[in-house]
Amino acid sequence: MRSPDPLRITVEPLEDARLVRVSGELDLTSAPALKSELDAARDKEATAVLDLSAVSFIDSTGLHLLLEASRSSATNGWAFFIVRPSEAVERLIELSRTADLLTLVAPGRERVLG
Repeated sequence: MRSPDPLRITVEPLEDARLVRVSGELDLTSAPALKSELDAARDKEATAVLDLSAVSFIDSTGLHLLLEASRSSATNGWAFFIVRPSEAVERLIELSRTADLLTLVAPGRERVLG
């Protein structure tokens, strides 16, 4: 049995934006911490750039959080972007066929909006 990889969140200010780096497991128990950080960015009208390159596991709760943040971005004009999804994140997005609903930014490519 593998031991859980605890979620770690770091927030770095970037002018009018926040770079939110997430590592570890994004699931039912850890998603509220990330939601709190994203809500704070939205409430301060700060652009949020979410780096998921070090996420080792994500479940449906984590995916739902990403979908909600992307939806809030589309409906409220809040600038929110997901960058560098890990293999685990990419796999769940692919399996759930939700890429079109997420504000994913691929390096060197145009933003994909849902």
